[in-house]
Amino acid sequence: MQSKFGLSLFIFLFTLSTTMTMVLFFHKPPYIPLFISYLFAFFVLLKHFSFKELANMSIKGVKRGINVMIILLLIGALVALWKQNGTLPALIYYSSKFLKPRGFLLTSFTITSLISMILGTAVGTASTIGIVITGLGHAFGYPLPVVAGTVISGSFIGDRTSPLAGNVALLSDMSEIQQTNVLKSLFRTAIPVFIITAFLYHLLDLHLKLSTQQNINNLSAIIINSYHLNPILFLSPLIIILLAFFRVPTKINLSIAVLISFLTSIILGYSPLDSAKVIFTGNTFTATEFKSIFNGGGMFSILPMIGVVTFATALAGILEDTGIIKAIFQNIDKIKNFKLTYLVTMFLSTLMAIITCNQALSVILPSRIMINVYRKLQIPKEEMVRAIADSGMILAGIIPWNLAAMLPASVLGVKVTEYLPYAYLNLLFPLLSIAFIFAKDIKELIKFYQKIIEKSKNLLQN
Repeated sequence: MQSKFGLSLFIFLFTLSTTMTMVLFFHKPPYIPLFISYLFAFFVLLKHFSFKELANMSIKGVKRGINVMIILLLIGALVALWKQNGTLPALIYYSSKFLKPRGFLLTSFTITSLISMILGTAVGTASTIGIVITGLGHAFGYPLPVVAGTVISGSFIGDRTSPLAGNVALLSDMSEIQQTNVLKSLFRTAIPVFIITAFLYHLLDLHLKLSTQQNINNLSAIIINSYHLNPILFLSPLIIILLAFFRVPTKINLSIAVLISFLTSIILGYSPLDSAKVIFTGNTFTATEFKSIFNGGGMFSILPMIGVVTFATALAGILEDTGIIKAIFQNIDKIKNFKLTYLVTMFLSTLMAIITCNQALSVILPSRIMINVYRKLQIPKEEMVRAIADSGMILAGIIPWNLAAMLPASVLGVKVTEYLPYAYLNLLFPLLSIAFIFAKDIKELIKFYQKIIEKSKNLLQN
């Protein structure tokens, strides 16, 4: 099909408006508007493609998301086993000896950022230190969305900026520049954003009133009375960190962690049948306090997210293979200046993160579309890299239906829409990035006004 701009824009806007409206304003699960958008695009495009062609595009898209579905299911199983055998309670118990309520948000953000820079993955960070910090923050009386926001901020600084991050390697490949140059460009905005974010969490620490209902002493007592705190409990989280550091694929990493956690449960006296049941249905605990720490997890709890991945990838497959996305931006090469090029790159990357629900595509598609514009205008491709990293790639962590947000959210047990207002780092990156490209104009404007003031003073004196 020769994609028509009007039809493509219509499908594009329908998908965008339906998903954003139903999720953000009516608080519906993301799989509902994604399913509606998928059906709409499918039947509208039947005028130009056969049913079989569109079905094949959908299947091709879903196949790309199978790996993510497996990871989600493994996360559900791992969290359930950690809650059953005491891995998570043990991590929280011993962490409470070092982390204190005062300044907890700033400390949490700093520690999470350090771990994410070492691991280079938001999912790996959330699955280890992130889940511990969230549970501990809940015990200290902090609202879960606030703590989850700090964890997401810390997790994504490494996901975007770490030399070990897969996203950095992807940016290097797509821009055809060395990874060291990519990192130099990314750190220009990363350092000030990190400092500002840390300061904001410090201010929030000072002004946030903690709930008096939660008590760390009560939690510690429940953990000691209910679990056998054995050193073997730390094997699974240590393996995750070690394998992530050596760039072992997440699916394999989590599979090994689940197996070790399952064996740990058996060694500590849980029956294989009960542990197998927990993997699917999640852990149940009789304590009335701190239910979010002890209850939940399991593969069944992940099924709504599997629905999101299925419909999101099927829709992305249709939008990409029918040429809908390319048709929308077919006149992109008419841009004539740097600032507009930079802003369009950010807009395009953000749009891809919203529409395709995939962080990688928010890097790949804008790079393919915009790289010739940068070449034609002789703009350093490092600028394109930073524009993408500061927009769609980092905002993917706070888009409720994006896979990059859903994975850590499933680990932390907090909805994306709930932690979104507190993920300061993700929110600040695009704002500061835009400010950077206009900073030169602001400086020139200030100098211009200074000259006018000086001339005015001279005239008044004369």
